Amino acid sequence: MEVSLSIESFPLADSTVGDLQKLLAQLPQVYETIFHKPSWQMTEARGFTVLAYTDEGKLIGAAAALDLVGMHQYEWTVCVDPEVRRQSIGSALVDGIQYGLQQRQAEGELAAGLKDEGTAAFLESLGYVSDFEEIMLGAKRLEHSDLPADLKVAPYNGQKEELEALLTGAFDEEVIPVIAYNIEEAGRDVWTMEKQGTMLAAAAIVEEDSAIWVTAFAVHPKEQGKGYGQAFLKWCRHYAFSKGKQQVLLDVDTSNNALRVYEKAGFQPLQVVEYWRRSES
Repeated sequence: MEVSLSIESFPLADSTVGDLQKLLAQLPQVYETIFHKPSWQMTEARGFTVLAYTDEGKLIGAAAALDLVGMHQYEWTVCVDPEVRRQSIGSALVDGIQYGLQQRQAEGELAAGLKDEGTAAFLESLGYVSDFEEIMLGAKRLEHSDLPADLKVAPYNGQKEELEALLTGAFDEEVIPVIAYNIEEAGRDVWTMEKQGTMLAAAAIVEEDSAIWVTAFAVHPKEQGKGYGQAFLKWCRHYAFSKGKQQVLLDVDTSNNALRVYEKAGFQPLQVVEYWRRSES
């Protein structure tokens, strides 16, 4: 079987999108999210795909990489048609990813894969080691948010110092470039929760076809444990309803102590994604 590889940058052509959808539909697990499907045809997305076609024009394998926050740090994943696995196609696709990263002067990379033994064995064989895991959580939209009267959720309105203080307190100072990206990038909206003029929580919201994604969600460290996080997340579910979306999605590190907060706000686990980095040895 003759196979040819090519690289196509986002936004992808309609024909490529169709081929990728057919390929992903053959897989036993849902790969659309970690394959960055919502970004495939976004003109502002900094991403690319590596495509493996047979000489008959059938797509039998692909890899996709995306610079999620505009910092030259890419996340990528690979999938191969189950009928042609163990024929080095996956390794060739990873070589294509590495070439594409080099061409784009990437400063860092993480490989992402749904947590299973086959993915682990494949990435370990290429010299990658498991770094961390995230749980993708989802919740259906809510027609009513029941936000307490003394709380207000509103779009970010230039309160940069207060927002940075909240997020660096909840995370660390490495989040500052992410804050700037979320504020400036088209398609991302920062929302804040306030009480009597004091910022309690914040998050960035990204709309997709049938869902909204909540990212960089945090409650001020001094205000945690008071129900503000749960109230904000329920508001997000209502926001999804107001936008005609079906659900709210978010990723949480498996070591996050606040998992219970998400569960109380109606979120349920959908899948576990494992992230891998290149071994330094």
